[in-house]
Amino acid sequence: MILRMSSNKEAERKLRIGKCLISTGVNGPGRRFVIWFQGCHFRCEGCFNPGFFDEDKGVLMTVDEIATHINSAPDIEGVTFTGGEPFLQAKELLPLVTWIKSKGLSLVCYTGYLFEDIFKGSVPYAKGILGWIDILIDGRFKKDEQAPLVWRGSINQRIYFLTDKYKNLEPLTLKEGTREVEVQVGNNWAIMTGIFEVGMWEKLKRKIDRLEKSQDL
Repeated sequence: MILRMSSNKEAERKLRIGKCLISTGVNGPGRRFVIWFQGCHFRCEGCFNPGFFDEDKGVLMTVDEIATHINSAPDIEGVTFTGGEPFLQAKELLPLVTWIKSKGLSLVCYTGYLFEDIFKGSVPYAKGILGWIDILIDGRFKKDEQAPLVWRGSINQRIYFLTDKYKNLEPLTLKEGTREVEVQVGNNWAIMTGIFEVGMWEKLKRKIDRLEKSQDL
């Protein structure tokens, strides 16, 4: 079934997407449809998603196309925006955000911008999206402040519960603990998601390469 936005003009707006994936628990509460937006000006040192820096890469998708993918994802409780930097595309993002909330799904958003700057209107078009977000994780990743935190890579990053939906989880996010990642493996691919060090992913890829070579012998 193809889902339509309230306006054909809104549905035809395109967003530059780096990757989409269904993830469990490591990109916000519960089973979520995660969208990595392509393009980031921050380019934080040690970022574990450098493949999403380049604004010319990724795939252009209409809001309708993205909505159809979300609608076909089984048993999700919400959508997570990450990247890249979602708010670089804030103007085009609002129709998708309003559709997500109309379907009764929760919304988690990562951003390198600070909440205060978004709230006072310093980030073009982003303030209008705040009212739709359940959880906002703000701040740039700082390599020298990294720590094993829930849904965050470094201590400076903050979690804002902008609605009451997940307010009960706030005590969990205040504790330091074991960093969680999720690995999904297919026939010719492997994806790691969550909060992890780049070196960890490189080690895993080398192990997968060695395993594939041994199977070819």
